[in-house]
Amino acid sequence: MLGKLLSRISTSEVKLITKLAYPIVLGHLGIVLMGVADTVMVGKLGKVALAGVNQANNIFFLFSGLTFGVLFAVSTLVSIKVGEKRPDLGFITYRAGLLVSVILFIFQYLILWLLINNFHWLKQSPEIEAIAPEFLKIIAWSVLPMLIFTNCRQFTDGLGHTKISMVLNLAGLVLNVFLNAILIYGWWGFPALGANGAAWATLITRVLMAVAALWYVRYSKLMSQYLPLKMPNFKEIWRETFEIWKIGTPIALQTFAEWACFAISGIMIGWYGSVQLAAHAVALNAASLTYMVASGLSMAGSIRVGNAYGEQSLSSIRRIANMTFFLVVLFEIFNAFIFIVFSKQIAGLYGVESDVMPYILPLFFLAAFFQISDGLQAAAMSVLRGIKDVVWASIISIIAYWVVSLPLSYLFGEILQKGVYGVWMGFSAGLFLAAILGVYRFYYQWKRIKFLPENSALLN
Repeated sequence: MLGKLLSRISTSEVKLITKLAYPIVLGHLGIVLMGVADTVMVGKLGKVALAGVNQANNIFFLFSGLTFGVLFAVSTLVSIKVGEKRPDLGFITYRAGLLVSVILFIFQYLILWLLINNFHWLKQSPEIEAIAPEFLKIIAWSVLPMLIFTNCRQFTDGLGHTKISMVLNLAGLVLNVFLNAILIYGWWGFPALGANGAAWATLITRVLMAVAALWYVRYSKLMSQYLPLKMPNFKEIWRETFEIWKIGTPIALQTFAEWACFAISGIMIGWYGSVQLAAHAVALNAASLTYMVASGLSMAGSIRVGNAYGEQSLSSIRRIANMTFFLVVLFEIFNAFIFIVFSKQIAGLYGVESDVMPYILPLFFLAAFFQISDGLQAAAMSVLRGIKDVVWASIISIIAYWVVSLPLSYLFGEILQKGVYGVWMGFSAGLFLAAILGVYRFYYQWKRIKFLPENSALLN
């Protein structure tokens, strides 16, 4: 199978995917490195502060999969319009995405507000309950600017201009680290806010990133070529929201199933105390860095598949998917090697306390084990999105993460008393199943794609 795949490698397609992917990757790394910076800088306050902040972020992203997943439809719709040679219509999708963002913010904020005021439902240790709800109160307000920024990013990425979000994400990283320093530790006369300082830094950074993205889309010279001569009216925007909900809702279920699986796994690990939760936070944070690279490659593949779908080229769709899978697997093999050989050095970068380190090192070996599965499932779900096959992607995710992963995590972690290691074995099994089913589904669905002859004639 590998030989057949290698024989189909297209150098030009690899260049196109990597050209699109590297700004997405760097942008994603900027996002994750904000989390790394929070982990490292809050970690200096002790394992209890680190565990509390990690649990607050777990809960925040537990529901972000639902809201952010809906907006992932924006890049799919825009990339298809580009393939159809109608990129100017993408601005309607962008405006509709802003309206959807406001609706999604209200939904997510109300859920977070409910959990903040009933945090005892999660049965966490008293020291975590003293930190996490206060942290959540602050970052809950960052949902709206984060959704607005995501919509802007999906629009520009769908047009093929992926460097824009890269620059804004990296600028946000620098700003976040700076604000962390002055607000967590009280540098330059500012009050030392401790763990809550990281929450305020995150909120301020996300607001400024959203404002910058809005300005760029509306007033930059590059984006001016995609602005319609007549701005879309509310009826057109409202009609386009239904397209976003139609494609985005199954994507949201898919991302929610995955993100919630990891978030609930973190809640489970919280049952075992702050030491194991701190180890989980560090190891998962490091694994997230490699996932962001694989995710960037996958999103680039999704954009290219969307273009090919708009062009109605079956051969291009398969060729691009093959290249995406190949690049992701190659990268993840390299990551697995790094995690195995340099686990102590990576763990040492986080400066955790001595009682946390023994738990971290075995988790890096488990992270090495699931690297290929994690990358492949991300690639499979992305290329399925490119051909609008989003319903089955969500079904696969629900089966892999909720029917298999979470029950196994509970079985190994709680019933068999393997603790954090058991939970990690459970979600590793879910990633493996999602990868197998996702890749199979793509090739199965690719054979069933039928383009209407009259549409092909119009495009030619």
